[in-house]
Amino acid sequence: MSQEKRKVPRFHVSPCQFHDAASGKNFSVQDISQGGLALRLVDRVDLPVFAVGSLHHGLIKVEGVKTDGSFQVRYLRGTLVGGEWFEPSPELRKHLEEISRAEVLGPGLKRYDLPEMNGTSWYHHPVGVDLLFYPPNGDSASSAEIARWMIYVHDNFVQWELDTGIRTGKTMAEDEEGYAHGIVRLETRLIEHDERFNTSLLRWVERLVECSEAIASPLKNLVLSQLKGIV
Repeated sequence: MSQEKRKVPRFHVSPCQFHDAASGKNFSVQDISQGGLALRLVDRVDLPVFAVGSLHHGLIKVEGVKTDGSFQVRYLRGTLVGGEWFEPSPELRKHLEEISRAEVLGPGLKRYDLPEMNGTSWYHHPVGVDLLFYPPNGDSASSAEIARWMIYVHDNFVQWELDTGIRTGKTMAEDEEGYAHGIVRLETRLIEHDERFNTSLLRWVERLVECSEAIASPLKNLVLSQLKGIV
């Protein structure tokens, strides 16, 4: 499997929050799924509290709903804390299943400017979804003439490039914390391509794009036409 590195934009503060019962502190949830969550710590002084293997209880606020939940820390990468759900309640499971549907996330995608990445269009949903269009030679991505598009869904991705076409794979956060531009931080992700298409992921992405009203029509049509015949 081939590996590459990519820069992924992330907001410093997310509307998704975890309130830790023991410390009384709130932490930004950078990614959340039916398998677990990832927190971004603002202050490194909190790192010892999140030692690998430690168990944390509290309130998870995601998509406007607060639910009791617990997770166990599985990894630390820089100030990123990755956790796996510990005995999730039926209420939490149901909520996470609902907000993970493409039909729910697609309409919630919003476009944000990235002045530090000239010409790149970024569509983001706080529940771990990022779609980026990269134009050739730093031109505007408002045109369908792009060099690459890439969508990150939790720890998975779908990518299209001029020379390689559609590919799927897995992503992993690097230890380096990236660098900040205002309220946005550019973080490094290691991507590893699948040997074969993840067809279920491709179908999910197709539904997501179809349901989004924020994606500019030329870009939406481009993605759907490139997925056609594969999914």
